[in-house]
Amino acid sequence: MKKSIYLIVLFAIAVSLIGLNSCSKNDTKTQEQAQSSLNPKNLTSSGGKTLEMILVSSDEVYKGELRDTIGSYFLKACEGIANPEPLFDIVQMQPKGFYNSEMFQKHRNIFIIDYAPTNTENVIFQNIDYKSFPQAYFQIIANNRDSLYNMISRYAPTIINQFYNNEHRRVAFAFKRLENIEATKKLKNTFNLSLTFAKEFSISTFKDDFAWFRKDYRVKADQKTLNVMVYKTPFLGDGMFDEEKIIELRDKISKENIPGPTRGSYMGTEKRFPLSRKTVSINGQPAIETRGLWRLFNDFMGGSFINYCFFDEKNKQFIMIDCFVYSPNQNKRDELMQLESIVYSLEIE
Repeated sequence: MKKSIYLIVLFAIAVSLIGLNSCSKNDTKTQEQAQSSLNPKNLTSSGGKTLEMILVSSDEVYKGELRDTIGSYFLKACEGIANPEPLFDIVQMQPKGFYNSEMFQKHRNIFIIDYAPTNTENVIFQNIDYKSFPQAYFQIIANNRDSLYNMISRYAPTIINQFYNNEHRRVAFAFKRLENIEATKKLKNTFNLSLTFAKEFSISTFKDDFAWFRKDYRVKADQKTLNVMVYKTPFLGDGMFDEEKIIELRDKISKENIPGPTRGSYMGTEKRFPLSRKTVSINGQPAIETRGLWRLFNDFMGGSFINYCFFDEKNKQFIMIDCFVYSPNQNKRDELMQLESIVYSLEIE
């Protein structure tokens, strides 16, 4: 009798292991397919730090007015950060050094300025995923300063958007390798949408209408926390997109769900800091993006947040995705980019 029970138990364990192994293989296959769709050319990974761009220009050209013009677009302060940080870190290179280096030619974000009176045309070229993935080459060829400055002014927003898109694709590709499958499945089943989280993100809270994902880590002795809140509610009309309504809803759900470390403390929006607001497209989904600062009421913590709101027409629901960083006395731009990239992995199910 004991022997029979023992054999039954062994059989059950074997079946469960086969099932787990099958699920694991299926998950791995799905991840590989997703990565292949992101990088269809199967290019090598591009190099460079987060939000770093290589500017290829001779020292003679890149000085004075041109340097100031480039800086006015690519070094302007990021919105929603209390201590100013630039949109990009610019690494200027001489053309000879750039073209003689295969490594630099595989950098993620490249902007080439070819200015000389002997050039025969005034034109801009774009090449996406040229020698690595993700990557963007932009090259301006000009033979007079008016044309050069006009092209920089006209195309700078496009270049900035593509460089940021490169960062989104880089994070999504990296997270797919180590995806938190549990988080993905729970979001799909409950919210009818998916976001790509790495395994470093844990599920802090999960309800029928609210989810909170977080990543806690240290840089040297300093604590950092990256957070993503997802909230759904019935869509009650376009008035839900009013700035005051978005902040009101953000404060309501954060007060109810994000407690502070001391009794009676809770998270809310810092009203003494200006908010920035714009319409964006997240994989074809129109959304309202709001940036600003958050604070703990009845305590002394704070940081930056990015909030996205949109109408999920397919599932007839209003979705708010709110990302916020706790990184005291440290830069926050790169962490916000990581969170922003998670949002830009959005897929409506």
